Amino acid sequence: MRGGLGAVLRRGLERTYQPFEDEIATVRGRIDLAASFRLIARKGRRLQCSFDELSHDSAINRILKASLLRLSRAPTLDSELAKELRALAQRFPNVADIQLRRSSFARIRLHRNNTYYGLLLKIAELAFDCLMPHPSGKGFVFNDVLRDEKKMARVFEEFVRNFYRAEQRTFAVEPLTLMWDAIPLTCGNLGQLPMMRVDVFLRGEHRNIIIDTKYYADALQSYHGRESFHSGNLYQIFSYLRNAAAKHPELSAADGMLLYPEVQRTLDASYLIQGHRTRIATVDLAKPWPQIADRMLQLVS
Repeated sequence: MRGGLGAVLRRGLERTYQPFEDEIATVRGRIDLAASFRLIARKGRRLQCSFDELSHDSAINRILKASLLRLSRAPTLDSELAKELRALAQRFPNVADIQLRRSSFARIRLHRNNTYYGLLLKIAELAFDCLMPHPSGKGFVFNDVLRDEKKMARVFEEFVRNFYRAEQRTFAVEPLTLMWDAIPLTCGNLGQLPMMRVDVFLRGEHRNIIIDTKYYADALQSYHGRESFHSGNLYQIFSYLRNAAAKHPELSAADGMLLYPEVQRTLDASYLIQGHRTRIATVDLAKPWPQIADRMLQLVS
């Protein structure tokens, strides 16, 4: 979060139009006639006006500032890190303090001018979910989010997608939803086949890659004492590749990848499965950032 905030601060905080009311000597915006008559009677040439003005006091900036202050009050947080978080919050001087709630995140709507806030908001929302009120009523304590595989799976997927969107220019990162290559043989309203949403899709001029991210404690399964890759995961990526090839001719030779966070051992295996290069790999998220970035770029090189 610190690195992402640093990038946003260097770029400049978002500014949005906010409503203001002020006593001014000239007409600006909408005049409050009743309040203006009272001002004229007391002070002379002053008007009460309501107007919109560009300000850093946007809903997104309020959430980020509140998240920094909330995190800094966690008693188990390293004291130097807490101090750094408070210093970052001070770089939001014209942003109001708010009581952070879950509904605060639901009201945010990103657009092309502020989409660079997307990952930071996800991290802030994750931090909100991880911090539980302390039993004493003072401050917050961390809930062990690492034990929540569903939540961490979403975080890992978002990390992979946003990394490739920000750190390379060979591929465009696009959404990809696939339909089954199927012909219905029955009539009636008995339901329909579900759509398949690809976790991460990289579209390039000469190469396309479908990535399915998995967050497991172990990327291998064991059967009768023999280890192998998870069969269900392989079936899923193979289904993506074959249905993509059937429905989209430009994806007839798309590559596939199963990507796991690394636990204890590194995995990196490639196969040619019915014309599709398929890679099963891990990335060690505990390493320093330059090594993580190198590994992520190497996986699609």
